[in-house]
Amino acid sequence: MPQSRLPRVLSCGLALSLSLLLLTPASAQVTTGSISGVVSDTSGAVMPGVTASLSGERLIGGVKTVTTDSSGRYSFDRLPPGSYDVKFELQGFRASERRGVAVSATFTAAVNARLEVGQMSETVEIVGEAAAVDVKQNVQQTVMSQELLEGVPTGRDPWSVAKIIPGVQVGTYDVGGTQGMQQSAITSHGSQGDDKIFAIDGMNVNWPGGGGGSTMVYYDQGMFEEVNYQTSSIPAEVAVGGVFMNMVTKEGGNKLRGDVKFYWANDSTQAENHKTPELERFAFAGGNPVTKQYDLNLNIGGPILRDTLWFFSSYRNWKVDKQTLGARNPDGTFAIDDNKITNYSAKLTWAAAQKHKFMGSWNYNWKERFHRRDTPPNFVEDKASYIQQQPGYSVAGKYTGVLSSSSVFESGVSYMSGTFPLQYQRDVKPTDIRIEDSVRSTATGAAQRNYDNPNSRFQFDNSISLNRSTSSGVHALKFGVQYARQFFQENNRVNGDMHILFSDGVPNSVRIYNSPTSATSRISQFGFFAQDGWTRGKLTINLGGRFDIAKGFIPEQSVPAGTFIGPRNLNRQDVFDQKLGVWRAGFVYDVSGNGKTAIKGNFSRYGNNVGINRVTLVHPFTLSNGTRSWTDRNGDRLPQESELGTFSGFAGVANRYSDANGPNWPYSDEITAGIERQLFKDIRVGLMGYRRTNRSVIGFKNARVPTSAYAPVSITLPSGATGPGGTATVYNLSPAFFGAAFNDLVYDNQPLLDTDYTGVEFTLAKRFSRRWQAIAGATFGKNEGGVDFGGDLNDPNNTNAQQGIVGNDSKYSFKFAGSYLIPRAEVMLSGTFLWNNGYPYQSTISVTRTLVPTLTRASQTVRLAERGTERLEDVQLLDLRLSRNIKLGNGLTLQPQIEVFNVLNASTTVNIAATTGSRYLFPTEILAPRIFRFGATLSF
Repeated sequence: MPQSRLPRVLSCGLALSLSLLLLTPASAQVTTGSISGVVSDTSGAVMPGVTASLSGERLIGGVKTVTTDSSGRYSFDRLPPGSYDVKFELQGFRASERRGVAVSATFTAAVNARLEVGQMSETVEIVGEAAAVDVKQNVQQTVMSQELLEGVPTGRDPWSVAKIIPGVQVGTYDVGGTQGMQQSAITSHGSQGDDKIFAIDGMNVNWPGGGGGSTMVYYDQGMFEEVNYQTSSIPAEVAVGGVFMNMVTKEGGNKLRGDVKFYWANDSTQAENHKTPELERFAFAGGNPVTKQYDLNLNIGGPILRDTLWFFSSYRNWKVDKQTLGARNPDGTFAIDDNKITNYSAKLTWAAAQKHKFMGSWNYNWKERFHRRDTPPNFVEDKASYIQQQPGYSVAGKYTGVLSSSSVFESGVSYMSGTFPLQYQRDVKPTDIRIEDSVRSTATGAAQRNYDNPNSRFQFDNSISLNRSTSSGVHALKFGVQYARQFFQENNRVNGDMHILFSDGVPNSVRIYNSPTSATSRISQFGFFAQDGWTRGKLTINLGGRFDIAKGFIPEQSVPAGTFIGPRNLNRQDVFDQKLGVWRAGFVYDVSGNGKTAIKGNFSRYGNNVGINRVTLVHPFTLSNGTRSWTDRNGDRLPQESELGTFSGFAGVANRYSDANGPNWPYSDEITAGIERQLFKDIRVGLMGYRRTNRSVIGFKNARVPTSAYAPVSITLPSGATGPGGTATVYNLSPAFFGAAFNDLVYDNQPLLDTDYTGVEFTLAKRFSRRWQAIAGATFGKNEGGVDFGGDLNDPNNTNAQQGIVGNDSKYSFKFAGSYLIPRAEVMLSGTFLWNNGYPYQSTISVTRTLVPTLTRASQTVRLAERGTERLEDVQLLDLRLSRNIKLGNGLTLQPQIEVFNVLNASTTVNIAATTGSRYLFPTEILAPRIFRFGATLSF
């Protein structure tokens, strides 16, 4: 069946749902939740006409009331995350009140009530028995509420929090904020690395760059009410199916509230963890210990007009300075990694009338990384690092209007803009040329380039929700249209328009660039979605579909001449025009009918994220390079023209797609099945199986260099401490195919890059009650298929050992986060624990003419084993916190706290140099050492 069409069955189902128009506001909201249920009498007969009243501090506009319908059903929708009270009243019956109903975004709390005969003035009150299992929706998510976000020890950023989310794998392990200044790779259940969306109140704020799976603006955790990590069965209103990270911001209220948080640590509050026999045999100097760290966070919110206009604002100033002990400067001092971020945010919420609500927000950050290092290489002196001084902001507005008792309209607009700069250090002169050693993984002289990247994203989302109960059941329909526009410009300049390359101390080659470059790219996207939740008795069927259109183009532009290339001019080019139809199909069965046990299944297709690389892959002005081999005949370790070989040509300047409209849109299919059960009053446990396939992944082949142009050459590998020993095969390119005339890289969907994930996951979640709270997960799985090395798939060097374990895959992973209020002492003990199977790595050898004198290229990477046969050590990371609330009077509360990160002072190696040679298996990163962080929160 063609990808660009919705399956016929789904089309018929959606058409039927649309034709029925049977619905009240849909409960599947990505920023809000719902409370719904059935009211009956003591005999079990449903009760129409019962008045249900909802109250809570998060309700702008005051108490809300609805009346149960003919089937005894009621629903409160579009509720901001928080705690609510529901009261049920009918003449001739005792009133019933359910207090402390916890609601999170994309969660439907089932609250059923039974009324007893009696006087309305008599009230039966039930406290703290909110539903823990969502018996209406399939979406799998971990909700990091305020109690968890600020109640357990983390680095206080979305990436450090992500490491404790069940099913999520992160690229770096944060220890007390040591990794907080650079976002980490995040995947879930075999998803592609770029398949994640960062959203503020449901509005996409992703950076356009690369595959579109990053964000440019670093956000202040103090502005979040909760952060929801949705990892599977994501509804159709969200385009991507990997990780949807929805950061729901705080609102003001009718009471003035706020707090001041401060955290501090430095080198005197931490241990050493690098003096172990394992690390001393490598003469490893250490990990990334903190030299200075602080985090100041202030926020305040309250009413401007009671029940009508609320405000909230937040400020954060946080700093992390570290020593990069694996790298040294020429004077022998350790390289440093010093960073600072300043955040400002504000939000207004306005109930213009009873049925009309407006929200506006603004977020700004100024990020400074004074010595940024992008690996590889791993050991970079200060002078060869970047200065990154990055401004960025986002603004958003949202309107919600109740059009009638059965329809709601929502419209949201957001804009994210900023400049991502990577500049040379101030002491770098135009004559300073970058020098790299691929085997020793070192860099000196200058950073890779001087880079400037102005970019922006405009998002406009609109939806209508409809709802009605009939004899066929209860339907909840939502449909909408989404528009996004992405702008991206890259300006590059390379000193000398070259890099000088060594291989284990031996002169090897010169990398030549087409610098200077300036490349502007644009993408526009339209998405149309519809979804229906049909409940009949104990069964809810969730159907959804999307149809997306994405177009990319290169506007007219020009670039001046460089050392190795002349001036360039370009007329407008339409790059791709892609379309994709996908579906969501799931069911939820409420086994007992009381909302405590649910069997869930899901079969969904998702389109992959659309990033600007779908344009830049074939943009002729993108920064590109080629190589010339180098034989240092005079021994001065500086390349002269007479010592250089033939130029390979600039790879990438003539890239193209195989089809004028671009390749098929990459997609993933997901199947999940499992059960969730509420234990006791507020504990949810779940067991879920996962199957995900990634298809139509984009790769390239050199159309002018067939596989037959390569000849196998057997090589003997070094043995002992510098390599695995034995033999391997390098494929030598025929000299007749070497050079610029043979650079014709054609991008298309490549079956070799398909991947498959199979796994199972156990989860537990408990809201804070009876003095404790927790989230926990145990995930077992395997992600295998084609590893994307980013090389020519006609080249057998890139298809050798290409099938294997993909990405940051762990065979097993255990996560826990929770807290316990110790009786009598009233001291809160909280902690997080992570046990992750070590990630796979792949040993390689850099073959040069020293080993193969007839080698056509200056060097060639050969992979020595299938990825997954070699793994790093398991990571076990324990963090603890002790805190206590001290009431100061006049509404003030002081909470001093002490946190210990990496309690066991583990020195686990989490990255290594995997290229054979003098640094083979040398640790490039270990966990940061145990660190004590002191803090305090003053709340009012």
